[in-house]
Amino acid sequence: MPPRIGQVRRGISPAPTETLLQRSEGVPVLLPVPLFWDAPPWHTWQPIIAQSIFLAMQSRGVLVSALESELGRTLATSDANTASSAADGSSPASDPPDSELGIPRLLPYRNERYGLSDVDFDHAMVVDMHLSPLRDASGRFAYSAARLGRWEATPEDQPLSGGGWIPAMTLPPDVSELKTLSSKVEQLRVLAPHAAVVISVTPEWIDEHLNDLIAAGPDAILIRLGQIRMTGIAFAQFTQRLSHRVESIKKIPIWLVPPKSLTKKPLGVSDSIKTIALGVSAIAIDSWLDGVIDEFNEISHPASFVSDPMQTVTIEVEEILQRRFDPDLENFLGLFSTLVHDRPSDLLGTFDPEIAEILNLPCVGRLST
Repeated sequence: MPPRIGQVRRGISPAPTETLLQRSEGVPVLLPVPLFWDAPPWHTWQPIIAQSIFLAMQSRGVLVSALESELGRTLATSDANTASSAADGSSPASDPPDSELGIPRLLPYRNERYGLSDVDFDHAMVVDMHLSPLRDASGRFAYSAARLGRWEATPEDQPLSGGGWIPAMTLPPDVSELKTLSSKVEQLRVLAPHAAVVISVTPEWIDEHLNDLIAAGPDAILIRLGQIRMTGIAFAQFTQRLSHRVESIKKIPIWLVPPKSLTKKPLGVSDSIKTIALGVSAIAIDSWLDGVIDEFNEISHPASFVSDPMQTVTIEVEEILQRRFDPDLENFLGLFSTLVHDRPSDLLGTFDPEIAEILNLPCVGRLST
C-alpha cells in the first residue's frame, strides 16, 4: 500500500536497493540487491556457457551460488592464470578478495566438500554452510554422476565408474553434533575472513534446533523451502512465525528459498517483495528463472571456427536475460524502493477478511457502516 493520506506531504525518496549484511566480526558485507540464485544447474551446461551465465547474473548484482569447479575452471587453469599474472609483473597474492571488491558470489559449502578448492574462499562474499541434504532430480538424497563429474573435472572420455549416485551427508564430517557447530563457523571465518557466514537448513530443523543454529553464531540463517509445495498464504504465515521466533531469541537476518506454489504459477516478483516486507532479509530467485533456464539449455557450444567463443555465448546469454529476466529485476527494484518504512509490514494489506485475521494485516475496503 502507499503511505496513508496526510502522513507524507512531500516527495518520497526511494529506499536504497543495497542491503548491508552485518557480520559478527569485521566490516559488513554490501549486497547490491537482496536476491540470490540458490541452485543453478551448472553441470547441465558446458563450462563456457556456465561461465557466461555466471558473469551475466553477477553483473546484475545478484548473489550467485557457484564453485570454480562448477564453472569448469580447474585448478590447473587457475595455476596457469596465476603464472601468467606473475610473468606480467603483478602480484596476485596481494589482490583484494572478491568480497572486498563488491563482486557478489555465494560459496556453497556442502557437507561433502566435493569440488571445493582454496581459491573459492577468496571469491566468496557469503559462505553458505549446508547442513541439510537436498533431493536431486531423481528424488534421492544424493549426487548424480554428471554433477560429480563437473566437480571433479572428470574428462568426458573417462566417465565416473558405475555412473550412479553418491549419497549426501547431513552434517559436515568434522561436526559431530550441533553443539560443536560454532567452531565450524569460526573456521569458515578464518578461511574467508572478508565474507559473511550463513548456515542453511531445511525447515524441519528449526522446530527443535533453532536455538542451536543461532547459538553457533552465523551472520544469517537460510531456510530452504524450495522442494516443498504450499499456498502463498501458508508461506506468508510461516514467514511471520519464523520472524517472530527468531527475534524472540536474537535478531539475526533470515534468508529464504521460497516454496513451490500449489498452483501452476510460481512465486514471482510481487510475492518476493511481500516476503521481504514480512521480515526476510534476502530471497532466492530460482522460481523466477524457470523459463530463463529453459532457454539457456538451448544454447549450443560455438563452432570451432569462431574466433571468440566466449563473446558469442555472452551475446546469446545477454539477449535471453534482457528479454526474460531484466524486466522482472527492474520490477523488483521498483517495488523494493517503495518500502520506505521502519516497519515495512505496516505497508501490507488485504481485501480478504480471513487472510487479514490470519496474518494480522489491515483489511482494506471493508466498507463498514
